Order: sequence, then structure tokens, then C-alpha cells
Amino acid sequence: MIRTMNKDNIILFIFILTGIILRLIWIEDMEWKADEQWMFAHAQAAIKSGNWDKIGMDSSGGIVNPGLSVWMFTIFSFFYSTPLGMTRCVELVNVIVILGFILFALTKTKGCERNIWLWAMALASVSPLAVLFSRKIWEQDVIVLFSMFTIIGNAYRTKRLGAFIWGAAGAMSGQVHMSGFFYAFGIFVFTVLYDRVTTTKTRYLWWVAGSIIGSIGLLPWVIHIYLHPSPTVLKWSHLLQFSFYFYWLVDALGLNIMYSMRKEFWELLKMPSIGGIPLYLIAALHLFLAGVGVYSIKRIYLYLKTKLIPLKTKALIRNYIANLTLSEFYLLGVLMGLGVFLNFSGVITFQHYLIVGFPFSYMLLVKLLLPKKRLLIAVITSQLIITITFLTYVHIHDGIMKGDYGKTYRSQQESIK
Repeated sequence: MIRTMNKDNIILFIFILTGIILRLIWIEDMEWKADEQWMFAHAQAAIKSGNWDKIGMDSSGGIVNPGLSVWMFTIFSFFYSTPLGMTRCVELVNVIVILGFILFALTKTKGCERNIWLWAMALASVSPLAVLFSRKIWEQDVIVLFSMFTIIGNAYRTKRLGAFIWGAAGAMSGQVHMSGFFYAFGIFVFTVLYDRVTTTKTRYLWWVAGSIIGSIGLLPWVIHIYLHPSPTVLKWSHLLQFSFYFYWLVDALGLNIMYSMRKEFWELLKMPSIGGIPLYLIAALHLFLAGVGVYSIKRIYLYLKTKLIPLKTKALIRNYIANLTLSEFYLLGVLMGLGVFLNFSGVITFQHYLIVGFPFSYMLLVKLLLPKKRLLIAVITSQLIITITFLTYVHIHDGIMKGDYGKTYRSQQESIK
């Protein structure tokens, strides 16, 4: 038993350490497009002028982001005055989040539940899009810090400081990106429901205090929205897209790097090559992960059929909620916020909106696969190979010309020189 645990710990350590390294290497290969340039320029200008932006840039949902989305990078500008330095700050924030969730798991969970959290962090550490989103000057890439503190504060909500942090972090997450509002609201609603069933004595007055203080920075944005109303982005057609559920699954499976590569994705599938002959290893790994996806959908269906559908009385529902594990509690809270409130809000859901839910899409897949640990390790290894191959492709080709990535920062600077 001890040998098995030691072996598992070594494997977990290797995956997590490798994921951290992948976030930090080849920093000059960072994306350097209009969004990144806008964020860097505004953050630097705020430091030089002393006038911090009251609002951020327009979101893909059509609503301008609150000022906190820029203030985070303005704070980074106190320490670094170059795009590379600012990107390093984003990378370090994401590394801190990984280590923070690991520390949380080690202090708050035991046994099988701890294994679920640690294996989820191993998968989240190496998954392709998770690594990509840890290496950009983009407001969504720092929202995970507030997501983490929302979870940690909520977990200690029976204490004054915990409840205060939960309220403040939840209020601030939505100011970094609007997906944070749905994330925080879902966890709040599910927590209220859970506390009522279990009679948990949460310090809700301290949560209110934290929420009020955390919302102070929202006032300039509210005034701006009132004075400059924008056309509504809510559409009935968006209610029928269910794109969140598709993204949630493919993100966990690592079948999502086409988000960045677009047309050049087909070139990645051919890699690696020997003597100019493509081996199609990445294509084979994608087929394997797609097969795991089919198996995972079957497991989800069986869970719904055997666990949730039979809950037809209030007594059964109360008993189900009262016996939730920590991972199940937060999975349901996040799914309520993003899978219900966001998905059915009428706002179109983009793939990067799921960043706020880190690392819970990965945690769901781990819960499905952990009984077959060798399969889970194969899935993590496959995603690690895809991530390494993707970063190598970007490094060799100086970016992805026919994709969303564009030219790397290094390539653009060399062109200027």
C-alpha cells in the first residue's frame, strides 16, 4: 500500500512540475495581438499618468469589462515595464493557483477525496488550453486567482475571515471578467441551499461585508454603463446552443487546441515527423481521447440515471445534498453558476469563459476515470504530449499564422529590428 502511494505521489509530482515548467518556458513565444497590446499599453499608461482606467476593454460578449480587469495588470506594471515581464506575472499567478489548490487539497481533504483533487490538479497542470491560457496578457488569465480564493473562502465560511474572503473574492471575480459573476452567484446559491439542508452556521454577515468591500471598484463601471448604455447582447437563440457543456467536456479531454490553431490544427495532427514522414501520433492521441470522451459520457449518463433521476422526493434530495463530498459540492456549485445561470442567460458562451471554472472540468473527468487509474494516467500523459507538441510547434514556426495565435512576440520584435 505504501509503495503504491509513493508511486502515485511521484507520478503526480512529475505531472504537476512539468505543467509548471510548461507555463514558464519560451516566454518570448507569447501571443502579442491587439488585446494583449491594448492591455499592456493601458496598464503602463496608468502607471505613468497616475490615472487608472475606470473601465476595461470590450468583452467578446459585447459588454465593456469593469476597471479591475485592467487594474490587475496595472499592479503588474509596478514591477515590470515590458510585455515579457507582465506575461511572467500572469504565468506566476497561474502557478500560484495550482500550488494553492494543491495546498487546499492537502489541508482540507483526506483519502479518496484528496486523490480526486490532486489528480485533477495533475490533469489541469498539463492540459493544452489550460497551459495556453496561463501564458497570455489577458484578463481571463488572472481570474483564476479570484476563483481560487472564492473556493478557499467558501470552504472556511463558518469562520469570519473565510466568509469575508469568499464574499470579496466572489465580487471581484466578476469585475475581472463577467463570467466571474455567474461563477460566484452559482456557488452562493448552492451554498445557501446546502447550508439550509445541513444547518451549517455560515457567517453570512461577514460574506455581505466582503461582498460590499469587494464591489467598491465596480462603481465606476456602473456609472459608465448608465451613461453609455450598450445594445443588449441577450438573445433567445443563445439559450439553445448548450455550448458550455460541449466546451466543458472537450476542455477536460484536451480536445480543444483547435481553439488556438484553427486551420493549422491539421498540421499539428501530423506530428511528429521522421525524415519528413509524418507519424500522426497527435492524431492518434486525439482519437484515443475522443474514445475516452464516449466512455465518459456513458459514465455521466449512468450517474444521472442511478443517482439524480431517482431523487423524486424532498427527503431523498435532502439526503443527497447532505452527503455530498467536497468535490461534489463545488462541482455542483460551479455547474449551477456556469452550466445553468451562464448557459441559459441569453449571453453567448465562448470557450474562454470556462477559465473561471478552473480546475473543475478536469475534476469531473478525474472522478469519472479514477476507478481506472491506468486509463486516467494515459489520458494525462496524452494531453501532456499534445501540449508539449503544441508549444514546440509554436516555437519552431514563430507562432500560428493561420490560427488565432498569430505571430509570436519574439517574431514581431525581430521583424521590427
